[in-house]
Amino acid sequence: MIATIANILGWVIRIIYNHTNYFTSIIIFTILTRLILLPLFIIQMKSTQELNKVGPLAKKIQDKYKNDKQKQAEELTKLYSEYKVNPIAGCLPTLIQIPLILAMFYIVKQPLTYVKNMPYEQVENYTKEYLNKEEVSDKEVRAYEINVANEYNLIDMNVGNVINLGSAPKDVFSKEESKKTSPIALLIPILSIIGSIISTKLSQKNANMTEEQMEMQKSMNLMMPLLSASISYSMPLALGVYWVLGSILAIIQQIVVNNIIKKDNEILTIDKGGE
Repeated sequence: MIATIANILGWVIRIIYNHTNYFTSIIIFTILTRLILLPLFIIQMKSTQELNKVGPLAKKIQDKYKNDKQKQAEELTKLYSEYKVNPIAGCLPTLIQIPLILAMFYIVKQPLTYVKNMPYEQVENYTKEYLNKEEVSDKEVRAYEINVANEYNLIDMNVGNVINLGSAPKDVFSKEESKKTSPIALLIPILSIIGSIISTKLSQKNANMTEEQMEMQKSMNLMMPLLSASISYSMPLALGVYWVLGSILAIIQQIVVNNIIKKDNEILTIDKGGE
């Protein structure tokens, strides 16, 4: 399933790449992705706002039936039904982004397959030549695809003369001179941490959470920045650029949508006051 999604996304990136370059195609693709997900993001934000409104009532139910989980679940279901709140709606954008991220793993690790749409046999032949072997395994073909692309200039992943998007920030500390990349690459995991922290703080703003949710949120506050940094540090920079730019756009979206919802709530309050 992920490979199928990677093929579809790779086709989109390929169309953009054919008219620009690898770096620009990743940026444009990221912007397109965020625009497509925007309606779901708005649903998520509204769902969060609605959950915040019934938060105090939900907390009372949880406290009242803390020793009867079945009754607690029944009462919470009634509460959400009464106020027309869907607690699952807020998870949609996150759930959809998981397969997108996994598909991007495939794409950035195998740019010849997904971006250039190069036949497997051709990639295999290049890999044999690169490794100086008569036979290579499927695992080797996939593992060395970025190396092959760079070695034979099959796809230009350079950003000026500064960095190569096929390199990973961890390569800054590589003992092999041929693998070393510019220290500038370390900005990607640093920016991913900052973006993750800001995004988490914004999502918590004005949130009415139960004690259990607060404890869970504390764990997320620690785990998400570390996860972002770990992925951005170890994976090719192309994925890091997608990840960081996506986070920046998500933060902007969150600020804009928060302000829109806030204004809508103010207008609703004024109207009710007028009545």
